[in-house]
Amino acid sequence: MQPVCRRAIQGSPAMKPRALMIFLLFVGYVIVYIDKTVMGFALLPIEREFNLPAEQLGYVTGVFFLAYSLFQIPAGWLNDRFGFKKVLCASLLLLGGFALCFGLLGFGLGLLVTFRFLSGMGHSGYPCSCAKAVVANFPLEQRTFAQSILLSSAGLAMTAGPLVAVYCLEHIGWRGSFSALGLLAFAVAACVLWLVPNPPRAAQRSADGAGNTYRTLLKTPIVLLLFVAIFCINIPSYGLMAWLPKFLVQQRGMALGMSSLVVAAGGLGIWISSLGTGWLVGRYMQGREPLVIFCCSLLSALCIWLVYTSTSAWGASVLLFLGYVFLMASFVTVFTLPMKRLAPEVMGAAMGLINTGGTLGGFVAPIVMGYLITLSQGYASTFIFLALAMVVSGLVMLPLAVKPRQSLLNGGEL
Repeated sequence: MQPVCRRAIQGSPAMKPRALMIFLLFVGYVIVYIDKTVMGFALLPIEREFNLPAEQLGYVTGVFFLAYSLFQIPAGWLNDRFGFKKVLCASLLLLGGFALCFGLLGFGLGLLVTFRFLSGMGHSGYPCSCAKAVVANFPLEQRTFAQSILLSSAGLAMTAGPLVAVYCLEHIGWRGSFSALGLLAFAVAACVLWLVPNPPRAAQRSADGAGNTYRTLLKTPIVLLLFVAIFCINIPSYGLMAWLPKFLVQQRGMALGMSSLVVAAGGLGIWISSLGTGWLVGRYMQGREPLVIFCCSLLSALCIWLVYTSTSAWGASVLLFLGYVFLMASFVTVFTLPMKRLAPEVMGAAMGLINTGGTLGGFVAPIVMGYLITLSQGYASTFIFLALAMVVSGLVMLPLAVKPRQSLLNGGEL
């Protein structure tokens, strides 16, 4: 970690327990993202074992995000009502338990879909709980960087995850891989329960009177625009995660191991971008976040389309790396923007609402891509779909770029 980053997290004696908390939440986030990453590679052996067509494989992946979406707002309310620590532990225990069920008991399409739906329900509590923990434990000027560290877990999961996934799939199969992931989630839940500090009592009490503010958030234009933006950003994010390994193996003739290296290059871009964006935007782009999102979204759309046109593993790796650098820059900026404008007592509900848009994007992407692949017998239409989603995510930010910054809770623009 660079000196400036270390000072940001460990600048006072009180920051040591905060640093431990961030580390544990980071590890939990890695497990959350590895679960999604492994699923993309597991589709290949699952397809062979059950002889499932592309659209049914899309349902196995997409139904996870449907549950993730449906339970985001309830999870946010639970955070504001009972505190982030309880929801964190419950989330890890649920996702670990249903990952075990998916691996040990998934003997048909119905069971696979059911367990992925229930696993998505478990995942739903984690992002808003982490956001609530950051707001409760870090001052305003440190929140963007602290949250960007957590979001950078996606980069680690997608860098190491494909390599680990291919190794595990070859040695213990997809069933063993998900079973091991479930046990690991249980272990992290125990560490969170033991080592993460309890939320402040005042924050929990204040949640009882947050109903009016929560209703206000649902009517706030900026929240709705961020909802749409993160929905569009997560379409290529999760669409590529679900279908890129299959595209590289079946359409570009790559070995499974080589496809994992290409995907890992994208994960490296996510990791670098997460940390870099958190620092750059927090230091140099305050108040100009909508322009950052607009520019990075358009650049990501271009790179995503060029990944499709590339015929070499090297070219696909470089373009995927750049595509994810710009995509994650947009995502981090969208995801951390409310943390600078909202009161801590409504953070769980607000982040649950906004992240519902992101998880809906994860639900829509693999299913739509599955149907597009079946109908067109190719992948060109799917990459057009992914690139257009990024373009829309940038365009919806333009109203925020030309309006003066006002209070979010007053219904104004940022």
